[in-house]
Amino acid sequence: MDLNEQAVPLSIEQIEALVVTLYQPNKPEVIAATQAALTQLQSSPRAWSIARDLLTRPDEKVKFHGALIIIIKLNTESSSLSNEDATELLTNLIGWYIDSFSSGISPLVTRKLSSALATFLIHFHSLWGRYICHLATCLAARQPCHPGVVGEPDEAFSAFGPLESTELQAILWVITTVMEDASKLDLDSEKNAGLYDVLRRNTPDAVDVLSKAMASNTARPQVHEDAIKCLQSWIWFAHRTSARDRYFIDALRPLVTVVISALSTDTSTDASMELITDVLANFPSLLTEEHYNMLLDILRGPWAQDLYQKLVQDNSEFETFQFAQLLLGFGEARVDSLMRSDDERSRSLLLSLCGLLSIPGYPAVEDRVFIPTLEFWSTYVETLANEVHSADMSPGSWVAPAVSFAMQAVSNAWQRICYPSPGEFSQWDASDRVGFNDARKDVADVLQSTFALAGPQLAFTFAELVLEALSTTSWLRLEAAAFCLGSLSDCIKEDTRCDDALFSVFSSPLFTILQTNRSEVPARVRQTCVSLIEHYTEYFERNVALLPPALNLLFSMVGEHGLAAPACKSISRLCSSCRHHLFPEIWAFLDEYQKLMTGQKLDCLSNEKILGGISCVAQGYPDESQRLAALSKILGFVEADLRKTMEWNYSPPPATDFPCGPGSRCLDDGGLENPSLHMSIRVLRCLLSIARGFQSPAEAPIELEVKSRRGTQPGPELSSLQRRIFDVIIQIETLYPTIAEVTETICSILRAGFSEYEAGPFVFPPKDIAHYLTGHAIDVPRIGLVVRTACSFASSVHHNEELPSRHALLSEILLWVVGLTRNLPEPESDPELTHNAIDFCSRLVAKSPQTLLRLQPFEAAEFLFLFTLKVLDGREPLPKAASAEFWTVFMNLRTASSDIQEGCLHVMNTLGPLLGQSLARNIGGNASRSELDKLSEPIKKLVSHYPSAKDWLGAGLEDPSFPSSKVTSEDKALFVKKLISRLL
Repeated sequence: MDLNEQAVPLSIEQIEALVVTLYQPNKPEVIAATQAALTQLQSSPRAWSIARDLLTRPDEKVKFHGALIIIIKLNTESSSLSNEDATELLTNLIGWYIDSFSSGISPLVTRKLSSALATFLIHFHSLWGRYICHLATCLAARQPCHPGVVGEPDEAFSAFGPLESTELQAILWVITTVMEDASKLDLDSEKNAGLYDVLRRNTPDAVDVLSKAMASNTARPQVHEDAIKCLQSWIWFAHRTSARDRYFIDALRPLVTVVISALSTDTSTDASMELITDVLANFPSLLTEEHYNMLLDILRGPWAQDLYQKLVQDNSEFETFQFAQLLLGFGEARVDSLMRSDDERSRSLLLSLCGLLSIPGYPAVEDRVFIPTLEFWSTYVETLANEVHSADMSPGSWVAPAVSFAMQAVSNAWQRICYPSPGEFSQWDASDRVGFNDARKDVADVLQSTFALAGPQLAFTFAELVLEALSTTSWLRLEAAAFCLGSLSDCIKEDTRCDDALFSVFSSPLFTILQTNRSEVPARVRQTCVSLIEHYTEYFERNVALLPPALNLLFSMVGEHGLAAPACKSISRLCSSCRHHLFPEIWAFLDEYQKLMTGQKLDCLSNEKILGGISCVAQGYPDESQRLAALSKILGFVEADLRKTMEWNYSPPPATDFPCGPGSRCLDDGGLENPSLHMSIRVLRCLLSIARGFQSPAEAPIELEVKSRRGTQPGPELSSLQRRIFDVIIQIETLYPTIAEVTETICSILRAGFSEYEAGPFVFPPKDIAHYLTGHAIDVPRIGLVVRTACSFASSVHHNEELPSRHALLSEILLWVVGLTRNLPEPESDPELTHNAIDFCSRLVAKSPQTLLRLQPFEAAEFLFLFTLKVLDGREPLPKAASAEFWTVFMNLRTASSDIQEGCLHVMNTLGPLLGQSLARNIGGNASRSELDKLSEPIKKLVSHYPSAKDWLGAGLEDPSFPSSKVTSEDKALFVKKLISRLL
């Protein structure tokens, strides 16, 4: 409906019908058309009179819409009203407001009218400066009157005397809305100038109304609750303005005293508790020491004790849960005072807060109080630890009792994180499971913080709890205690003071029971106990006598679903960190692995982890012949899988013979669709795990005076093993030349040997690596990754100074890299290749510049230089950054030997102008802001090393290819001049 097309304006009856239609079930298009028509009416010149007429109609929905129109008009067109019109509007609003209360119509209409009055005050505070007193006067007279009838402030209080509860409620609603709206405004703006003073002037009246409404003889509890909500709106306004003026805080504090005093006798306890809890959490400075003492007395009084007893029995009631929040809010606000106090009330309160951790029910599932209580104790422990460790003098007498409360809280908390039975746990929904597990993590965090206070005592406590639960076969309690002991690992794994506690657990029958009583001990318990071994790898390094039973347990569990992952992870870590203790057992490890393979108990990921762990043990063998013999047997396992791969490529196996069945932890879900490819990936990943296992440990000493033995000719036994490894790689790549994951894994295997200082099975002869890399064409998947491998290889070759063919190898690889880039249709068609190709050249220029400058044929070097300039003009961020780095490194060669300098100068005399153009285009708009830092580096080198830089950059700025037409020639010249002066 378009009102502009109406020849005759709509009557009030027609408008009323529109409003009624809006609230009736209708088609979406009817509702949309009705809403559009009403919106158009609201913006019309008739809107004020329409609102007035709607507010006189009997239908409550129509009245509500009339009040809504007034609010909209006040917010959009208040400036169009004269003072006389505004005063008339106020009089009408108060009249409608009084009628709405006296007629008992819907609170929705009355609330909307209170919002309209609050909106009026925001816009016309100068006309309604004593709004509370004026409103009270009108309500007492039961009719609207002119704002001018309100007398001086000392006469105002008499206006509140005759008011009944209904009239008080009407005033409270308006005050609450005023304060809520004012809290959202910028009171320093010109538009709202004067509003702050009006609110300040009305504060005594507001306090008087609130005091009367909160009096104990109030007839209606709802009025008391409205008074609490009104006070809450004042408090948050006071909080917001506290930096500007403390007047509101001082005025409101007596009312807070009233609320606290009446807590235990209130008819509206819920609202009072919510208010005090909110203040404690967000505005504790509002409360005085007297307030805190009053609260402490009440929280230890009969009312609180009664609620506390209900709470510990059942926290599902809203009132008891709210009481818990009040208790915790007080604790958070007074944590420092509570832990230092020797007052009986404070200690009693801390005991109650400890007791909140013992409420029946599973945390976050049935017990909503546990997590917020744990947050309080976390704050308590951290505050206490900071106080204890930052004290300049010996700890006071208060410390020991304070620590004892923390220990009591820990004692209560850990017992609450025992899992339910598997049947019950399976019935929980996903959110309950996540919530419960998060609660366990929170307990672990509190335990770690508590260790700073309790020290090794905490480790001994949980070690004893583990043994106690083990002796009584309390499996779920054992799991919780083991979880807590494991959570302390970051604190105690290198603390030898706790070794006795760990020894008591790891030397107990725990491992034997877990291994032999599989059907009796729940899987979750065994999983948590297995993770203990991983958590305390450092302990086993110090106590190698306990390694055999630990590893026996782990190997016995690798074939079990749900336990394979933690067991294999622990085996891998133990084997890696304890290799120099375990190497005599290498043959036992290999026999155990053979049994697992024969029984088909290993999934793909387990196979990979365990082979990597065994390889670590083999690498730790000091005798080279034994070490290589162990590797030979390990490679035999890999080659056996490779034979299956080749067989299955021609004849897929029956599902019963395929080792990766349903539920197996595999790399993908496509094993049964393509068993040969699946097994190929498995073979390569196992080979990668073996390569990493044979890397020298990171903590191994490096003899700086001894030259690298990487380049020495390997013996026949080592050469044979290297050929076998390369054969595996070549066969799989030949079988699957187009699979990206094959390329990626092979590159990772090759890189594993690049960082090695000593000769080893995966430190292949450089010529073999170069030959392998350069044998890849541009159609290989992830060819850029192969070039990145060449980058790592170039760095390793450079460090091998005794390699006679180093220059030839690097030249061969460089020509291959240039050939790949030549075959690109555009540099941006393969950003990964482009980026890594230029990165390779940057590394080569930095370490061996003569390789590039003396490259034959030189046309390849020319192409490379021009290619980098083309990339510098491109849009791909990584290649562009690599190109900027290349030119930075190249221009820095001016500081090298004279023959290198001569070659660089020859290149720059030719390409310097082109480089200047490219850099000019980039700083002129072709580069993003984030790229300018990278691009500034070649500019610095250009200016500092080449006198012609000024001319090159100036010409580039004046070149027709410069992207901006808004920069004048004078500005460009000035820019170059300033640039040169700042960099020289």
